Amino acid sequence: MEIKRLLGHRVYLELPEEPKSSIHLDEESKRALEAERLRKWGRLTVYAVGEAITDLTEGDEVMIDPAAANRVMRIHLSDDREVLLVSFHDIAHIW
Repeated sequence: MEIKRLLGHRVYLELPEEPKSSIHLDEESKRALEAERLRKWGRLTVYAVGEAITDLTEGDEVMIDPAAANRVMRIHLSDDREVLLVSFHDIAHIW
């Protein structure tokens, strides 16, 4: 699915592959585990940037502020595409 336009200071990041597991977790445990993984991920690839952002482009690799891990939101763009939504202000580093 192609995005027509992402507004403001928002950024979509590609969702890294999750390790496969046969353990079934409740939603709260899944969110806590994902927040912990976000704190450890050092590089995430930018999928799309909001129209107000001028110094970041699709394909850039970034590190988000580990303290922002609990604010990150999963967005389903289509049946086969899921991304992370973050604020540009939560990006701490561009590689």
